[in-house]
Amino acid sequence: MSLGGVLALTVAAPAQAATGPADGRRVLGAGQHVDAVYPVVEDGGLHIRTLTDKGEAEPKELALHIPDTKTSHITLPEEYGFLGKPGSDAWLTSQTQDMSVVWPGWSFEGIAGGVLKGTVSIELDGFSYAGEGDAPTFAVTQPGGFGNKKVSQLLVPGSAFTTVSGEVGSHTHANWLFTEQGTYDIDLSVHATLSSGKAVEDSTTVRFIVGPVPDTQKPPVEQKVTHYADSADALLLTPSKVDAEYFVGQTINLTAASTRTDEESRFRWHVKKKGESSFTPDPEQKTAVFSAKPDRVLDGTRVYAELLDAGKVVQTSEPITLHVRAHTPTTRLTVTADRSAYEDGDTAHLTSAQDPKTADEHYHWYLKRQGQDAYEWIEESRLADQDVALTPELDGAQVVARLFDADHAVLAESSPVTLAVGARPSETTVSVEQDATTYTAGDKAVFTARVANADPDATVVWSVRKSGENPFTEVAGAKGLTLEHTLPADWDGAQLRATVTQGGSEVVAEGGVPALKVSAQAAGPAKSPEEKGSSSAAALWWSLSGAAVVAVLAVGTLLIRRRTRPEDVASEGDERV
Repeated sequence: MSLGGVLALTVAAPAQAATGPADGRRVLGAGQHVDAVYPVVEDGGLHIRTLTDKGEAEPKELALHIPDTKTSHITLPEEYGFLGKPGSDAWLTSQTQDMSVVWPGWSFEGIAGGVLKGTVSIELDGFSYAGEGDAPTFAVTQPGGFGNKKVSQLLVPGSAFTTVSGEVGSHTHANWLFTEQGTYDIDLSVHATLSSGKAVEDSTTVRFIVGPVPDTQKPPVEQKVTHYADSADALLLTPSKVDAEYFVGQTINLTAASTRTDEESRFRWHVKKKGESSFTPDPEQKTAVFSAKPDRVLDGTRVYAELLDAGKVVQTSEPITLHVRAHTPTTRLTVTADRSAYEDGDTAHLTSAQDPKTADEHYHWYLKRQGQDAYEWIEESRLADQDVALTPELDGAQVVARLFDADHAVLAESSPVTLAVGARPSETTVSVEQDATTYTAGDKAVFTARVANADPDATVVWSVRKSGENPFTEVAGAKGLTLEHTLPADWDGAQLRATVTQGGSEVVAEGGVPALKVSAQAAGPAKSPEEKGSSSAAALWWSLSGAAVVAVLAVGTLLIRRRTRPEDVASEGDERV
């Protein structure tokens, strides 16, 4: 035999060793906590790691194990009918720790504050499977909806739910449910934007072994995932929250899809608010996703979409009804400034405090200049403290802080801090007196505006902004020095504003009540006129010269310097405003 033949035989001789899904990997199971997706920023790029009790590791070095146990092996609940036949076998590692299985989550705590602009998102790109199952699939979910008793889908192959996002510093756990035993290689990618504006991303594969760990197994095979709309003849609307139930602070997203839609498709969306007699087109909504902030005025609103082709309607969806509520406040949030007076070019340092203290540490800050009708998010304001660089054009501006939960629902809002520019002895001012300190829903309240140094043609207009929302809405027919109004329950925590205008539209002063106190149920007998009179005798005044005001000698463009206190705890997050 020639040397070449010997060499050829030598190369061909070794048999391919049989491998199992755990070979060359560390298996994590039995109550072990792991952040399966743990992105870090290194050398100007984004890199996905996995964080274990032994530190960072590459995802390809690990296998996450869900053995068949009394608690992990379940029957598929009715609420998971989107995943398979209710009552069929399924395997679960739950959002709350089960010591019999691995406890996976994801964390953005490995990214330092200020490195990124915006939030971090995880996208489901697909999955592969090896095993004996006929219909392998999975879902990542959390409790959702009003009452937190429904199933909120986060990541589900083939569905409209293929992306989750969160704040830098957030740490999230969820329910991971699998329909078959076997090995799942789940393909995920992480996307973010550096503070410089550069988009960064990385991708990885996370391996789950469900059931016994086999000694040998064929490599996982990529699964063909059918999109949920591929078999739908009609135009389907899917809300981003279960049953289209949204809390104030979240974002309404309705996704339209059918077999006839693609990335170039154009849409027309129609809206009918509660009490309106007909639908009207929304000219701002033209893509496959209808997006809006869930202000209370949208509760009960019905929405439907039309798919257009060359300007003609080719498909029309069934309407969907939006439901909007505000969370009951979980704490009282207050904001204080570091000084009572500033000069042009100074930086105001605003500090928030919770009473009582909660575990939630996800904040945003909002600013409204005098004359504007809505608060705007201060970009990249995400911590308990906020710095604002001051210039004269912020004279009369107001700032509020809001506390959010992990699902970006507003939990508390502070009363506004008003920024004022120096002494203004000759300028128009307005303050508001209210006839009682607290009210019960259904009470008729009386508010009186006290205006000084105004022109004879000046007008007072009244408006209200409900807690957790950004825009002010004019109180219908409310003009003049006195406002008499029957208070609804959802005005609890609302900011009432009296705006002084002259020359037709020029805003010369603003004042009001920072936060109304309206209880839903009567605490006792209704107040008599005499009792209300005694309340107003000890008048409650809110004005630009009051204690809530921060006097400044010049205020200005926002230069945001974020700082966290040593005791701050990383928050779970969602997308901003």
